[in-house]
Amino acid sequence: MRILISLLLGMALNLPMSIVLADASSSIFRFQSKLADQGNAEAQYKVGEMYELGKGVSPDNVKAREWLEKAANQGHRKAAYRVLLLDIKTQGMNAKRGELVNEITKEANAGSPDAQYFLGKMYASGLGKPKDLAQARILLNKAAFNGVPEAEFEAIAVDEEIARSEERLAKLRVEEERKKREADELAKREQDAQKAKERELAARREADQRAREAEQKRKERERAAAAASAREQREMEAAEREAAKAEAAAASAKPSEQAPAKKVDEKAVFESDPCKGKTAKFLSICK
Repeated sequence: MRILISLLLGMALNLPMSIVLADASSSIFRFQSKLADQGNAEAQYKVGEMYELGKGVSPDNVKAREWLEKAANQGHRKAAYRVLLLDIKTQGMNAKRGELVNEITKEANAGSPDAQYFLGKMYASGLGKPKDLAQARILLNKAAFNGVPEAEFEAIAVDEEIARSEERLAKLRVEEERKKREADELAKREQDAQKAKERELAARREADQRAREAEQKRKERERAAAAASAREQREMEAAEREAAKAEAAAASAKPSEQAPAKKVDEKAVFESDPCKGKTAKFLSICK
């Protein structure tokens, strides 16, 4: 009732909600402290929890453990679980704490709401158990369903963390996909550039080959032309020689025009020497 009056008064005075809640938490702490001093185990647990979380009082893990241990010594199971969780958080794991974690696990599996709540907190924080938000949510929801009111708030916090984690994963996937696309595009550009370079090199080799073939054909044509020219020259020289020979032969066979042959007076030859004429062979005196 006093807490409700404080909240209503703060709202009436238009005070910031943080100030109103801080004042309310301080009032709760003072109220629980009085009960704790009287030996109330639940109040001792509340005071230890408030010292651990810094609600209504400055955080102090030493004092938190003192009050929680007092409650645990009176058989307060939640206090014992919280002492274990606080020791793991401040001092780490050891064999004894590992055994206690195994006991909480067995109790949670057996259906203990408080064990489910603290085991869920361990999975949520990664203290005493590997961090597993999905498993933490299952256990906290079970604890809330079985009557642990603070488990509901823890489950909501885990849901929010899961949502943030999924959002981060989604962003990472988008970023990875973007990087992959960029890498694929870069690889494709490099591949296209390499193919273009290979095509250019192939075209250059082909052009060089065509140029070599054209040069070879040109040289062959020049050699053929030179051979044909030499053949024509030889044929011309041979023809000239044949013509010269024919001309010389014709010149030697033609009678001389300067010394015409004298006509033989056969009658005179016969009269002077009958045996020298054409008819000498018929004359008996010439035989």
